[in-house]
Amino acid sequence: MAYYLKQIGIKHFLILCLLGVLTGCGNDYAEQIQQRYLVAKTSLDNLERKLQAKELTNAKIVNIYAQKLAQIKPDLLPVAKAMRKDATEYGALYQGLLDRLNEVNRNPENKEQFKQASDALISIDMGADPIVFNDALIDLINTMAELSGGKLETISIPEDSQAANSRGDVTPGSYLVGNPGYGEYRNDSSGRSMWHWYGQYAFFSSILGRNHYNRGPIYYDRWNSGYHNSYYNDYGRGSYGSYSDRSRTTQRNTTMRNNGHTPVTQPRKQYGSVKGRQRVSSYKQQRSNQSSYFKTKKANGGRHASKVSGKRSSGFLGSKKSSSSSSSRTKRSSSYFGSSSRSSRSSGGK
Repeated sequence: MAYYLKQIGIKHFLILCLLGVLTGCGNDYAEQIQQRYLVAKTSLDNLERKLQAKELTNAKIVNIYAQKLAQIKPDLLPVAKAMRKDATEYGALYQGLLDRLNEVNRNPENKEQFKQASDALISIDMGADPIVFNDALIDLINTMAELSGGKLETISIPEDSQAANSRGDVTPGSYLVGNPGYGEYRNDSSGRSMWHWYGQYAFFSSILGRNHYNRGPIYYDRWNSGYHNSYYNDYGRGSYGSYSDRSRTTQRNTTMRNNGHTPVTQPRKQYGSVKGRQRVSSYKQQRSNQSSYFKTKKANGGRHASKVSGKRSSGFLGSKKSSSSSSSRTKRSSSYFGSSSRSSRSSGGK
């Protein structure tokens, strides 16, 4: 047993234990969720230690960019400080994961409640993965790059993407729009969904109003027709957005279609690292396998789901599928942080 634990890891062993319960005939939902909760909690604790030890590459870049931005534009010192904080365990991304973990229903009373709680824990576990979290910090880096007026470089944006060829059309702060850690969409008097920054990020509204970046309110229908540029919108929604966030997005997309607009529902850009996209894909497979388990169980009318047991084991045990496509070739690495991340020159402010 000790050798087996060493081979697959404690985390995946706990997941295997959960699967054993799922495929068995027990109905103790709370016990099953508790096992999944411990996995997610362990992942968050591990991520916190890495953030405290400053082990994440992009967290280091955020810190460097914050210092440079404050030097380039001293009036943006409050922005730089906020961005630096958000790359730590005290920032919006990590605290958002922690809040969602604390809100998980750990005593589900039926299958639907169990599935929702389990989906939430898989999502939190994905967001706490250091590789995924490191990629999510790209939005902070690119936000400061755009605010610098081209003095700092955006990273991980393909040369042929709209963001790389926008010639100043990218609104600073745009990379954070849609992320529930920074604000929310609210309906205006006409019923349109307009982005509203949370209090501590209201500085985006004020600085955008003082210079040529100001382009008026950010409406969801225009933003999600292909004009958004961010890791969150392309890959992070499943890990840094809650079930409620994703449900509201689905509703807004339905409204867009009814009004004759086409929402973007699939990633159009290769943000982040190849490993990060593979990790996201692996966690998505876990959720897919869980959904298949419930659907098959319901269709068969039985207590077991043997038809999907093979797929489920592969997904939950975290086997990594190779990515079908690699990152697009980018221009060059920023001189401020060496070759640790690929980059493309920011066009903001030009």
